[in-house]
Amino acid sequence: MKDLLTGLLTRRGFHEEAQEVMKDSGGAGGFALVWFNLDNFKMFNSRFGFDRGDEILKEIAMILSSIFLRDDKKILLARFSDDNFVVLTDWATVELKIDRVQEYLYTLHENITLRLRAGIYFPSEGEDIRKACDRAKLACDNIKKNHSVSSCMFHEEMSKSLALQQHILDNLELALNKNYIRVFYQPIINLKTEKLSELEALARWNDPELGLISPAEFIPTLERYREIHKLDVYAMKKVCDDYSQCRQKNLPLFPVSINLSRLDFELCDIINEIELATAVNNIPREMLNIEITESINDEDTSVLNLGIEKFRALGYEVWLDDFGSGYSSLNVLKDYSFDTIKFDMKFLSGFDINKSEKAKYIISANLSMARLMGMKALAEGVETEEQLAYLKSIGFDKAQGYYFGKPMELEKIYSELISRDVSKPANI
Repeated sequence: MKDLLTGLLTRRGFHEEAQEVMKDSGGAGGFALVWFNLDNFKMFNSRFGFDRGDEILKEIAMILSSIFLRDDKKILLARFSDDNFVVLTDWATVELKIDRVQEYLYTLHENITLRLRAGIYFPSEGEDIRKACDRAKLACDNIKKNHSVSSCMFHEEMSKSLALQQHILDNLELALNKNYIRVFYQPIINLKTEKLSELEALARWNDPELGLISPAEFIPTLERYREIHKLDVYAMKKVCDDYSQCRQKNLPLFPVSINLSRLDFELCDIINEIELATAVNNIPREMLNIEITESINDEDTSVLNLGIEKFRALGYEVWLDDFGSGYSSLNVLKDYSFDTIKFDMKFLSGFDINKSEKAKYIISANLSMARLMGMKALAEGVETEEQLAYLKSIGFDKAQGYYFGKPMELEKIYSELISRDVSKPANI
């Protein structure tokens, strides 16, 4: 079974032949399985067209064939899908050959940045080839955001990560139905009044089997497998329920910001979901802020752009979360309209008022830019009195971080935060 474009084996053909090759080796082993992925291939197709993209894929197939095949009959090459290639080869020279592949690609395309990432796995005797391929892919995915390296070997920690991802996907519905996922709130402080001004709603997963699962684990997993809208709609409805209950108890009411993924605008009618929930709970639109992360610029965002404009037209504030966390910050500000920018905590990481002149310049310059564009500025990740004093001195509107309080249950917000001076450090 051959791939029509490249002439290499298909996924199915590779699985069948690779299992036989490994079986015929008599348990001698010595194999390496390599998963190759071409970075940003969708962007390449968008820029140069699909015909040019097909040419690149055929060139990669030729490069892999010339470097790996030679006259060794035990080596197998396959194109699994789109820009994913897999090689079964001898383990002894695998890293050298991977380097040669990348060098050859650079030589052919000096004027275009093409990066072919590689994940390496050494299958054991009798191991199922499909599971071996999954592990090679996991190693490849592990360096997706690390542009300083082009290859990575599988290790057992990755296997644990794979098992955790599967647990998250298998148990999401149960966690939502059983309230294993709960909404916590982190205070946002108005730096002019030094009082609590808003809250940010954050999902926390306490699994009966695994304990606390970090948002850094379950949110990227749900986004990767396009399940994130289920979590975001659930959290939004919980926020609306909490707001309604606070009003019934005559408690002070604060605007709440909720986090949305770019995918929410594709996977469900998120605007209608929010409109229904606010209507049912009689919540004014100005009491619900929409936070969208800076990574929105990673893909085609025409649907998202329309969504943002509709939210703002309806009367919701839309905030840009994690500004400065990626490479696309300025493009995001150019392409979209926001009411507030949340400066990523990395700006403040290790910040010392007496030592970090560069950090101060970066923060001050970005604040001036936000002002010129008519946006408010919020600093997240504030941890020290020195950071707070500097942010106030240059005119930040709001701040949040552990200095004021960790994410906490709503009851704690009212029992602890309302009764104390929130401009003072939290007792955590």
